[in-house]
Amino acid sequence: MIDARLWGKSDGLAKPYPLIGHLVDSAMVCGAVWDGVLTAAQRRRVTEALDVELEQARRVVMFWAGLHDLGKIMPQFQDLAVRARPAHCGFLRETAYTHDRVKDSKVKKVRHEYATHRALPQLLAQLGYPVPGGRVARLLLAQVAQMLGGHHGRYPEGIEPQDVRDPLIGLPELGAGAWAEQRREHVAALYEALGRPAIPDRGALPTHVAVLIAGVVIVSDWIASQEHVIQRQQKSVDAHPEFRSSTALCAHARSAEQMAPALVEDAGLGRATFGGGAFRDMFPEITSPYPLQLSVEAGLAGVVNGPGILLVTAPMGDGKTETALYAASLMGAACGTAGLFFALPTQATANQMYGRLVRFAEKNLLESAQLTLLHGAADLYGPYTEPADEMAHGDGDVDPRVLSDHEAGGDQGRQISVEASRWLRKQGRGILAPLAVGTIDQALMGVLPLKRNALRHLGLSGKTVVVDEAHAYDAYTHALLLRLLEWLGAMGVPVVLLSATLTGQTARGMVRAYLSGAEADAGAREIPAPSYPGWLFASAHSDRVVEPAEPLRSERERDLAVDVRHVAHTYEPTLDGGRLATLLDVLDDVATGGGCAAVICTTVAEAQQTYDALRAHYRSRYGAGYLGWDDRSEEDRARVDADAGPRLRLLHARFPAGRRAEITAEAERWFGRTDKPEVRRPTGSRGAVLVATQVIEQSLDLDFDVVVSDLAPMAMLLQRAGRVWRHAAPAPSRPDWSRGPRLVVLAPVGKDRRLSVPASWGDVYAPSLLHRTLELLERRNGASLAVPGDVQELVDAVYDPEFASAAPEELMERDLRRMADDMARHALAGMVALPPPRLIRSLHALTTSDADEELVRTRLGAESIQVLPVFENEAGLWLDGACGIRLPESGRGPAGRFTTAEVRALLGYVAPLAHGPWRAECGPVNAPPASWRDEPRLARLVLLPHRPTGGGTAQGALLGATRITCDRALGLVVRREECHGTPSG
Repeated sequence: MIDARLWGKSDGLAKPYPLIGHLVDSAMVCGAVWDGVLTAAQRRRVTEALDVELEQARRVVMFWAGLHDLGKIMPQFQDLAVRARPAHCGFLRETAYTHDRVKDSKVKKVRHEYATHRALPQLLAQLGYPVPGGRVARLLLAQVAQMLGGHHGRYPEGIEPQDVRDPLIGLPELGAGAWAEQRREHVAALYEALGRPAIPDRGALPTHVAVLIAGVVIVSDWIASQEHVIQRQQKSVDAHPEFRSSTALCAHARSAEQMAPALVEDAGLGRATFGGGAFRDMFPEITSPYPLQLSVEAGLAGVVNGPGILLVTAPMGDGKTETALYAASLMGAACGTAGLFFALPTQATANQMYGRLVRFAEKNLLESAQLTLLHGAADLYGPYTEPADEMAHGDGDVDPRVLSDHEAGGDQGRQISVEASRWLRKQGRGILAPLAVGTIDQALMGVLPLKRNALRHLGLSGKTVVVDEAHAYDAYTHALLLRLLEWLGAMGVPVVLLSATLTGQTARGMVRAYLSGAEADAGAREIPAPSYPGWLFASAHSDRVVEPAEPLRSERERDLAVDVRHVAHTYEPTLDGGRLATLLDVLDDVATGGGCAAVICTTVAEAQQTYDALRAHYRSRYGAGYLGWDDRSEEDRARVDADAGPRLRLLHARFPAGRRAEITAEAERWFGRTDKPEVRRPTGSRGAVLVATQVIEQSLDLDFDVVVSDLAPMAMLLQRAGRVWRHAAPAPSRPDWSRGPRLVVLAPVGKDRRLSVPASWGDVYAPSLLHRTLELLERRNGASLAVPGDVQELVDAVYDPEFASAAPEELMERDLRRMADDMARHALAGMVALPPPRLIRSLHALTTSDADEELVRTRLGAESIQVLPVFENEAGLWLDGACGIRLPESGRGPAGRFTTAEVRALLGYVAPLAHGPWRAECGPVNAPPASWRDEPRLARLVLLPHRPTGGGTAQGALLGATRITCDRALGLVVRREECHGTPSG
């Protein structure tokens, strides 16, 4: 007979909650997760792996989920409540529970989940789980013990054969006698309450099935452990004085079973089902679909009948996003998935896609399904967080995000909501939402050995995964992406890859990785090189590879004039052939004839130098009154719009977040689509110049009359060229001098007129790719480039091993360095990534890293420090140079805590800064206030004290030999100083 006095939950409760109650609750919630969250395909994979009937598979998984806390039946755990609740836990002093304890001097600390792992194999064997000869790791009971022992996020190491016979030999802390008896009784009671689930007669499950079940166990435990759930179920316990009886347990199980579906729904879990139909049905606002969209619709219809991978390659602006969403809906329906994860390279692109996915969902969902935004700063993105703030602080129970009235199948007036619940917004849970959009690292962390990656496996396995900008990653991230594709293939997840510039070799490699994971004999299948524009679909369950029936044409066919200028890397305006002199020559048309130009620089420091040099030149040319664009308020600009000289703007990633948002919004108003009412492109003789870094390549829909770019690899130059004459309809007014799309490439050369990569560029780009790109462009002798006709050939040619260079020895040396670097990055990815699922023998390998998930970055060198410039005078610290906004010591929430809105406002003053020698020089003066320690986003900030010097200027923070100054026009300026100083302050 079970002892219902053994407790499982206690925090926040009036009295301890019986462990058997929590085990039953978790099992019943698991049943609701099985019914309402897992897709038909996921349930089928588990059922086939267990080799039992569908309903029995459900009960088996429920049984396992209920057993997760069995290890709490041991002296160490039960003793936790004795001192705090002696009235309720005095029974632990009874002889039955004191006789078989290990003496205190010999006790080692044992976590309860580890105790579950060690105790469970013997108990499952006694229940009838098979124990044939051979390796213990291959036994199902050993794998189940690992799954449940990992319910707090980290899988334990495997068990030894003796643990199946007697776990007390290796872990006496479990407790013998009454302790062992109660573990057996609890297993038996749960087994009976669930109707005696089947005993699977097989060995260990495939890894991709095991991690799916492990994720279900974690989610079920979390939902059942909510305080309000336990308080409600405590009433069921109190209603039966003899709670340990089978009658009372059955009644408790019925209560939990009735409650569970609503709990799962309240958490925001579930499935996302799209209406489907033709492309025009899903996108009625697109009256004339692009050829790409119609081709994918025609090619996939009737072909997709299971998992597979779709690769789409097309120029920017040819409708790839809508193509992906249509295909994802079609492929998901065919595969039995019911959700979507849209992965992008940056936070900015993810934020932009969030709005597009909301609009798509409101028109096409058949029922409400919650949508999350996943990246490190998602809780600071207003369109995502503000509805949640209203829910938290508003009046009544009205959902502020009711998106539309959806009419489907005659059901008029249905309201579709995608508002993410508070439960899903907590750290680590967002991937479980039926719909999610986020940065690629959110998916890639699923193939790194991080804590709780079972949740990522669960979250991804029921969805269709779209990877946008598949070309935009370095060798390290690309290698992780290949491993992710293997896992997705193994889990039967349909995948859509989108790219504007992707080499044929890279494209085939990604398709093969997916098929390899699906064990689809990818090596024997011929994977053709992708056409451009074009697409191909490879099925995971057949040898079929589908391509367009006929070559596609692009709606954006055009001839791009490419003007290569050799420049000396100097900012002297009088030096003929110098970088600045060349820039001024190219931009003279803008200065005198109007229009819009972008200057894209390789580094932030050079963008700042370029902006500074242009501003100084225009002041010299147009007089001391020249204020450009950035040095005045918008009202001032409107009053003095007739001033001579072009407007000037600088945009890069090293601005404080709020300032960067202001600059970005203004740039979109000047250079955005002219069919938007807020857009006001420059007209007349006064043009505008935007100096920027790579930040404008992907996330911003900007249109320029000419783009000037530092030399970059061919694929990136073509990406940047997508910003020149970008919009054809409605076409913006072009100045007379702009007669067609034009890209000017500034190629840094030495005195011998050969490529000389500036030292200031560091390792941003591989010199061999720059070398090959420059030679390819120069071979064209000024001939225009056909887009998209020449794109694929040029992108592939950059990586051609037979490339015939004018300087073969120099190129060979550069190629060897690049290949060595790529090999090192691939090797590093191979060292840190999970093995392919088919090679994993123990779940322990999946969670061996101790890295903090928040600190994991999937690109080498991508990690940056979040710094907060503050301004210091006699009155204290301020957030602004005018010393009008005081640095808050505490928030306005309960006990001085910061509200979400206050944190968001504070982080608007924060900017990212790369690691460097300056970081080691930081001292106490750079630490945030002690009162910020309870707010993780604020506790990690590094303060940079500035000293205002009058006239709107300030002396920046001196850290060692590095001076860091926050300038309104320039952003964070980092300069080395000759003399070493003391830490800032």
